[in-house]
Amino acid sequence: MQELLWAIRFLTIIPLGSGRGGVTPPLPPERMGRVMVFYPLVGLIIGLCLVLVYYPLAVGLPSAPADALIILFYVFLTGGLHMDGLADSLDGLLGGWDRQSRLDIMKDSCIGTFGTIGVVGDMGLRFVFLQDLPDFLPDVSLWSPLTVSMDISSHTVAGLHKEVLKGGVVLLTMVVVGRWAQTLAASISPYARAKMGTASGLVAHTGVRHCLAASVLPLFLVGTFYGTRGMVMLAVVCAVVLLLTSYTRSRIGGVTGDTLGMTNEVSELVFLFLFFVI
Repeated sequence: MQELLWAIRFLTIIPLGSGRGGVTPPLPPERMGRVMVFYPLVGLIIGLCLVLVYYPLAVGLPSAPADALIILFYVFLTGGLHMDGLADSLDGLLGGWDRQSRLDIMKDSCIGTFGTIGVVGDMGLRFVFLQDLPDFLPDVSLWSPLTVSMDISSHTVAGLHKEVLKGGVVLLTMVVVGRWAQTLAASISPYARAKMGTASGLVAHTGVRHCLAASVLPLFLVGTFYGTRGMVMLAVVCAVVLLLTSYTRSRIGGVTGDTLGMTNEVSELVFLFLFFVI
Protein backbone atom coordinates (compact mmCIF):
# COMPACT_ATOMS: atom_id res chain seq x y z
CA MET A 1 0.00 0.00 0.00
CA GLN A 2 2.85 2.38 0.77
CA GLU A 3 4.22 1.86 -2.73
CA LEU A 4 0.89 2.84 -4.30
CA LEU A 5 0.56 5.96 -2.16
CA TRP A 6 4.16 6.90 -2.93
CA ALA A 7 3.49 6.51 -6.66
CA ILE A 8 0.35 8.67 -6.46
CA ARG A 9 2.22 11.46 -4.70
CA PHE A 10 5.14 11.24 -7.11
CA LEU A 11 3.10 11.19 -10.33
CA THR A 12 0.34 13.63 -9.37
CA ILE A 13 -0.37 16.64 -7.20
CA ILE A 14 -2.87 14.60 -5.16
CA PRO A 15 -1.73 14.95 -1.50
CA LEU A 16 -1.92 11.32 -0.36
CA GLY A 17 0.37 9.13 1.71
CA SER A 18 2.34 11.86 3.44
CA GLY A 19 4.15 11.28 6.66
CA ARG A 20 4.61 13.66 9.55
CA GLY A 21 4.89 17.27 8.54
CA GLY A 22 3.56 16.48 5.05
CA VAL A 23 6.81 14.81 3.98
CA THR A 24 6.60 11.61 1.96
CA PRO A 25 8.33 8.86 3.97
CA PRO A 26 11.25 7.33 2.04
CA LEU A 27 11.02 3.76 0.86
CA PRO A 28 13.85 1.23 1.04
CA PRO A 29 15.60 0.98 -2.35
CA GLU A 30 14.57 -2.63 -2.88
CA ARG A 31 10.89 -1.59 -2.78
CA MET A 32 11.21 1.03 -5.52
CA GLY A 33 10.63 -1.56 -8.24
CA ARG A 34 7.27 -2.36 -6.67
CA VAL A 35 6.42 1.33 -6.95
CA MET A 36 6.64 1.10 -10.73
CA VAL A 37 4.33 -1.91 -10.73
CA PHE A 38 1.66 0.53 -9.55
CA TYR A 39 2.36 3.11 -12.27
CA PRO A 40 -0.47 1.88 -14.55
CA LEU A 41 -2.86 1.84 -11.58
CA VAL A 42 -1.96 5.46 -10.85
CA GLY A 43 -2.60 6.08 -14.54
CA LEU A 44 -6.07 4.60 -14.05
CA ILE A 45 -6.69 6.98 -11.14
CA ILE A 46 -5.52 9.93 -13.23
CA GLY A 47 -7.66 8.72 -16.14
CA LEU A 48 -10.77 8.48 -13.97
CA CYS A 49 -10.16 12.04 -12.78
CA LEU A 50 -9.90 13.15 -16.41
CA VAL A 51 -13.14 11.38 -17.31
CA LEU A 52 -14.99 13.02 -14.39
CA VAL A 53 -13.85 16.45 -15.53
CA TYR A 54 -14.18 15.74 -19.25
CA TYR A 55 -17.83 14.68 -19.07
CA PRO A 56 -19.31 18.05 -17.96
CA LEU A 57 -16.87 19.91 -20.21
CA ALA A 58 -17.81 17.86 -23.29
CA VAL A 59 -21.54 18.08 -22.58
CA GLY A 60 -21.58 21.78 -21.73
CA LEU A 61 -19.03 23.19 -24.18
CA PRO A 62 -18.15 22.86 -27.87
CA SER A 63 -15.60 20.14 -28.53
CA ALA A 64 -12.62 22.46 -29.16
CA PRO A 65 -12.62 24.30 -25.79
CA ALA A 66 -13.56 21.06 -23.98
CA ASP A 67 -10.56 19.22 -25.43
CA ALA A 68 -8.22 22.15 -24.81
CA LEU A 69 -9.31 22.43 -21.17
CA ILE A 70 -8.99 18.71 -20.48
CA ILE A 71 -5.42 18.76 -21.83
CA LEU A 72 -4.56 21.67 -19.54
CA PHE A 73 -6.22 19.91 -16.59
CA TYR A 74 -4.18 16.78 -17.32
CA VAL A 75 -0.93 18.77 -17.26
CA PHE A 76 -2.03 20.46 -14.01
CA LEU A 77 -3.02 17.18 -12.33
CA THR A 78 0.40 15.67 -13.04
CA GLY A 79 2.27 18.83 -12.09
CA GLY A 80 3.71 19.03 -15.60
CA LEU A 81 6.12 16.26 -14.55
CA HIS A 82 6.33 14.38 -17.84
CA MET A 83 6.01 17.47 -19.99
CA ASP A 84 9.08 18.85 -18.23
CA GLY A 85 10.88 15.55 -18.83
CA LEU A 86 10.03 15.75 -22.53
CA ALA A 87 11.43 19.28 -22.82
CA ASP A 88 14.63 18.50 -20.91
CA SER A 89 15.19 15.26 -22.83
CA LEU A 90 14.79 16.86 -26.25
CA ASP A 91 17.11 19.73 -25.35
CA GLY A 92 19.78 17.33 -24.09
CA LEU A 93 19.51 14.44 -26.52
CA LEU A 94 19.33 16.66 -29.60
CA GLY A 95 21.49 19.54 -28.43
CA GLY A 96 24.51 17.99 -26.70
CA TRP A 97 27.79 17.05 -28.41
CA ASP A 98 28.74 14.15 -26.11
CA ARG A 99 27.25 12.04 -23.34
CA GLN A 100 28.16 14.31 -20.44
CA SER A 101 27.08 17.52 -22.18
CA ARG A 102 23.71 15.95 -22.96
CA LEU A 103 23.22 14.98 -19.34
CA ASP A 104 24.26 18.48 -18.21
CA ILE A 105 21.80 20.13 -20.59
CA MET A 106 19.01 17.87 -19.37
CA LYS A 107 19.76 18.91 -15.80
CA ASP A 108 19.54 22.62 -16.69
CA SER A 109 16.22 24.13 -15.57
CA CYS A 110 16.05 26.44 -18.60
CA ILE A 111 14.11 25.28 -21.64
CA GLY A 112 15.72 25.45 -25.07
CA THR A 113 14.54 25.44 -28.66
CA PHE A 114 14.05 21.69 -28.98
CA GLY A 115 12.23 21.53 -25.65
CA THR A 116 9.90 24.37 -26.62
CA ILE A 117 9.09 22.76 -29.95
CA GLY A 118 8.46 19.46 -28.17
CA VAL A 119 6.04 20.90 -25.61
CA VAL A 120 4.10 22.91 -28.20
CA GLY A 121 4.01 19.94 -30.56
CA ASP A 122 2.93 17.57 -27.79
CA MET A 123 -0.03 19.67 -26.70
CA GLY A 124 -0.94 20.59 -30.26
CA LEU A 125 -0.99 16.98 -31.44
CA ARG A 126 -3.07 15.91 -28.45
CA PHE A 127 -5.63 18.56 -29.30
CA VAL A 128 -5.75 17.57 -32.98
CA PHE A 129 -6.07 13.86 -32.20
CA LEU A 130 -8.85 14.39 -29.64
CA GLN A 131 -10.69 16.69 -32.02
CA ASP A 132 -10.91 14.12 -34.80
CA LEU A 133 -11.14 10.69 -33.19
CA PRO A 134 -12.27 7.90 -35.56
CA ASP A 135 -15.91 6.90 -35.60
CA PHE A 136 -15.54 3.41 -34.14
CA LEU A 137 -16.68 2.96 -30.55
CA PRO A 138 -15.17 0.67 -27.91
CA ASP A 139 -16.17 -2.97 -28.24
CA VAL A 140 -17.98 -2.59 -24.92
CA SER A 141 -20.53 0.22 -25.43
CA LEU A 142 -20.92 1.28 -21.82
CA TRP A 143 -22.84 4.39 -22.82
CA SER A 144 -25.98 2.39 -23.69
CA PRO A 145 -27.14 1.68 -20.09
CA LEU A 146 -26.54 5.33 -19.26
CA THR A 147 -28.70 6.64 -22.08
CA VAL A 148 -31.45 4.09 -21.37
CA SER A 149 -31.57 4.91 -17.67
CA MET A 150 -31.87 8.61 -18.53
CA ASP A 151 -34.71 7.79 -20.95
CA ILE A 152 -32.98 9.57 -23.80
CA SER A 153 -34.95 9.41 -27.01
CA SER A 154 -33.22 12.14 -28.98
CA HIS A 155 -30.69 10.78 -31.50
CA THR A 156 -28.71 14.00 -31.16
CA VAL A 157 -28.32 13.67 -27.41
CA ALA A 158 -27.56 9.96 -27.67
CA GLY A 159 -24.91 10.74 -30.28
CA LEU A 160 -23.39 13.32 -27.96
CA HIS A 161 -23.10 10.77 -25.17
CA LYS A 162 -21.45 8.36 -27.59
CA GLU A 163 -18.84 10.97 -28.44
CA VAL A 164 -18.28 11.87 -24.79
CA LEU A 165 -17.78 8.24 -23.81
CA LYS A 166 -15.50 7.64 -26.77
CA GLY A 167 -13.27 10.54 -25.74
CA GLY A 168 -13.39 9.54 -22.08
CA VAL A 169 -12.33 5.95 -22.75
CA VAL A 170 -9.51 7.15 -24.99
CA LEU A 171 -8.24 9.46 -22.24
CA LEU A 172 -8.45 6.68 -19.66
CA THR A 173 -6.59 4.08 -21.68
CA MET A 174 -4.05 6.60 -22.98
CA VAL A 175 -2.92 7.56 -19.48
CA VAL A 176 -2.64 3.94 -18.33
CA VAL A 177 -0.58 3.03 -21.42
CA GLY A 178 1.74 6.01 -20.85
CA ARG A 179 2.56 4.98 -17.27
CA TRP A 180 3.03 1.37 -18.31
CA ALA A 181 5.51 2.53 -20.97
CA GLN A 182 7.64 4.10 -18.24
CA THR A 183 7.80 0.83 -16.33
CA LEU A 184 8.76 -0.99 -19.52
CA ALA A 185 11.57 1.49 -20.26
CA ALA A 186 12.89 1.33 -16.70
CA SER A 187 12.93 -2.48 -16.76
CA ILE A 188 15.14 -2.79 -19.85
CA SER A 189 17.74 -0.08 -19.34
CA PRO A 190 20.28 1.04 -16.72
CA TYR A 191 20.27 4.46 -15.11
CA ALA A 192 22.37 6.93 -17.07
CA ARG A 193 23.73 9.19 -14.32
CA ALA A 194 26.44 8.38 -11.81
CA LYS A 195 24.71 10.36 -9.05
CA MET A 196 21.94 8.44 -7.35
CA GLY A 197 18.48 9.92 -6.82
CA THR A 198 14.78 9.10 -6.91
CA ALA A 199 14.76 8.05 -10.55
CA SER A 200 17.91 5.95 -10.11
CA GLY A 201 16.20 3.93 -7.37
CA LEU A 202 13.17 3.35 -9.57
CA VAL A 203 15.25 2.27 -12.57
CA ALA A 204 17.81 0.18 -10.68
CA HIS A 205 15.19 -1.92 -8.91
CA THR A 206 12.70 -2.38 -11.74
CA GLY A 207 13.07 -5.66 -13.57
CA VAL A 208 11.20 -7.81 -16.06
CA ARG A 209 8.96 -9.31 -13.38
CA HIS A 210 7.84 -5.81 -12.34
CA CYS A 211 7.10 -4.96 -15.96
CA LEU A 212 5.06 -8.16 -16.42
CA ALA A 213 3.02 -7.38 -13.31
CA ALA A 214 2.46 -3.81 -14.48
CA SER A 215 1.30 -5.08 -17.88
CA VAL A 216 -1.83 -6.78 -16.54
CA LEU A 217 -3.94 -3.62 -16.23
CA PRO A 218 -3.16 -2.05 -19.64
CA LEU A 219 -3.64 -5.42 -21.37
CA PHE A 220 -7.01 -5.87 -19.66
CA LEU A 221 -8.27 -2.35 -20.39
CA VAL A 222 -7.07 -2.11 -23.98
CA GLY A 223 -8.28 -5.63 -24.74
CA THR A 224 -11.67 -5.00 -23.16
CA PHE A 225 -12.34 -1.71 -24.89
CA TYR A 226 -10.67 -2.24 -28.26
CA GLY A 227 -10.25 -5.99 -28.68
CA THR A 228 -7.71 -7.24 -31.21
CA ARG A 229 -7.22 -3.71 -32.55
CA GLY A 230 -6.17 -2.63 -29.06
CA MET A 231 -3.69 -5.48 -28.69
CA VAL A 232 -2.03 -4.44 -31.96
CA MET A 233 -1.90 -0.82 -30.79
CA LEU A 234 -0.28 -1.86 -27.51
CA ALA A 235 2.28 -3.97 -29.37
CA VAL A 236 3.20 -0.98 -31.55
CA VAL A 237 3.58 1.22 -28.47
CA CYS A 238 5.84 -1.45 -26.97
CA ALA A 239 8.00 -1.44 -30.10
CA VAL A 240 8.25 2.36 -29.99
CA VAL A 241 9.32 2.27 -26.33
CA LEU A 242 12.02 -0.29 -27.14
CA LEU A 243 13.32 1.86 -30.00
CA LEU A 244 13.19 5.06 -27.95
CA THR A 245 14.98 3.42 -25.02
CA SER A 246 17.63 2.06 -27.38
CA TYR A 247 18.14 5.57 -28.72
CA THR A 248 18.53 7.12 -25.26
CA ARG A 249 21.06 4.42 -24.34
CA SER A 250 23.07 5.25 -27.45
CA ARG A 251 23.06 8.96 -26.55
CA ILE A 252 23.47 8.99 -22.77
CA GLY A 253 24.10 5.37 -21.77
CA GLY A 254 20.71 4.64 -20.25
CA VAL A 255 17.56 6.33 -19.02
CA THR A 256 16.89 9.12 -16.52
CA GLY A 257 13.80 10.52 -14.87
CA ASP A 258 13.55 13.00 -17.74
CA THR A 259 13.70 10.34 -20.45
CA LEU A 260 11.05 8.31 -18.62
CA GLY A 261 8.84 11.41 -18.77
CA MET A 262 9.59 11.72 -22.47
CA THR A 263 8.71 8.03 -22.91
CA ASN A 264 5.35 8.69 -21.28
CA GLU A 265 4.56 11.60 -23.60
CA VAL A 266 5.71 9.86 -26.77
CA SER A 267 3.83 6.65 -25.90
CA GLU A 268 0.59 8.53 -25.30
CA LEU A 269 0.92 10.40 -28.60
CA VAL A 270 1.68 7.18 -30.48
CA PHE A 271 -1.33 5.51 -28.84
CA LEU A 272 -3.59 8.37 -29.97
CA PHE A 273 -2.12 8.36 -33.47
CA LEU A 274 -2.73 4.63 -33.86
CA PHE A 275 -6.48 5.18 -33.66
CA PHE A 276 -6.21 6.69 -37.13
CA VAL A 277 -4.08 4.02 -38.80
CA ILE A 278 -5.10 0.68 -37.26
